[in-house]
Amino acid sequence: MIKLQRGEKPDYLTDEKVKELTERFKANNKDTVWKHPNIHNALLLSSSSKCAFCEGRLQVGASYMEIEHFKPKDKYPSEVVHWTNLLPSCKRCNTSKSTHDVVDEPIINPFDVDPTEHLAQAGCRVYAKTQLGESTKFVLNLNDMLLTRPRYEVWNYVTDKIEEIYHDFSKKTKLTRHDRNKLSKLLVSCQPDHEYSAFASTALHESNEYLSVAIMLKEHNQWDEQMEFLHNESLKLVLDKRKKA
Repeated sequence: MIKLQRGEKPDYLTDEKVKELTERFKANNKDTVWKHPNIHNALLLSSSSKCAFCEGRLQVGASYMEIEHFKPKDKYPSEVVHWTNLLPSCKRCNTSKSTHDVVDEPIINPFDVDPTEHLAQAGCRVYAKTQLGESTKFVLNLNDMLLTRPRYEVWNYVTDKIEEIYHDFSKKTKLTRHDRNKLSKLLVSCQPDHEYSAFASTALHESNEYLSVAIMLKEHNQWDEQMEFLHNESLKLVLDKRKKA
């Protein structure tokens, strides 16, 4: 889970339309008034087509987006189409959260709260730093094997790749633009628009090889503003390592 920036409310959700849709839902709670292409597309855009909770890619294979009502719609019908109450979710996370009341027991809304302040990691599993983190981990079942397995694959990919780059650079007396691009490509895979970017970024920045490779590129004048930008953006996503009791 990473911090997200909510996009602009779609033009479709005018005050009049929100009132109309809300009244329709209150009259018939089986009416899926939130299912509209403009809402759907705006939510996908706001999360880079990823689930807001687990960072799994949406619209791939069977992973079609479901519109999650952060405050459950049956208990809070007046917010059924409030833009700030809607999140893009995968079916697994939407099912896990179900009708959980976030007012009675708050969980992280990544559009409002930075998950790095409340969650930590170890062994591709999520751990809590705070009570809010604990509730989020439990309610969303964030250590489900369906999540830990792809995180592990991403972690291994990043770790193997940075070790390969380090081994390659260590044999050279001069690094070129071509060499710089190898690390740039890996940094791109750790950006917020990529799947499981919190774990990809954490794997990279925990690596001693990454620090060494960055130093090598700087010494050979191959570290530029774009590299610094990619480095800093990925650094924002890093999860602290779990502190053992």
